[in-house]
Amino acid sequence: MYLSPGSSREHSCLGNTKESVSMPSQRSSSRLGAILSLLGGALVIFGVFFLPIVYGNGGGNGSIPVSEWTVAGFLGLAGMVLLALPLLSVLFVFGTSVASLFGELSPRMVTRRHIAALAGLIIQGPVGFGGAVFYSFSFNVGPGFWLVLLGFVVMTAGTFLNRSLQIYA
Repeated sequence: MYLSPGSSREHSCLGNTKESVSMPSQRSSSRLGAILSLLGGALVIFGVFFLPIVYGNGGGNGSIPVSEWTVAGFLGLAGMVLLALPLLSVLFVFGTSVASLFGELSPRMVTRRHIAALAGLIIQGPVGFGGAVFYSFSFNVGPGFWLVLLGFVVMTAGTFLNRSLQIYA
């Protein structure tokens, strides 16, 4: 095949096929990471607002569902802050996941997204460990508690899925 001095290799059959093959797979991995982040965020929001975190009010009646807001209010201002910070990180990751479905995010925004997801998981992790300890002592932990923890794990995995697939692609 003859190439003229002014022509580019893009229009010839000698172009780099590795780049043309990796771009669609990279975009699909970005979409998969965004969908996982959206799913994790939805699990967290559903677990916090619609499912009880524990059953009982400390008086021995184990059939009364108690929401996470009630438990955080019982702990005072520190409890409210520890509940609000992970929810803010969920909202940030949720919003950037929606944005990444429609276009690529800047590297700085991806880094902030990773930090927000990790911050939420780091705050929720010790709470999950404490819940597992309480659960082992027959404390009635509700489905919202486990759903929130699962949501943070899925959301964090979704934010890092895009990065790990870009590194190895």
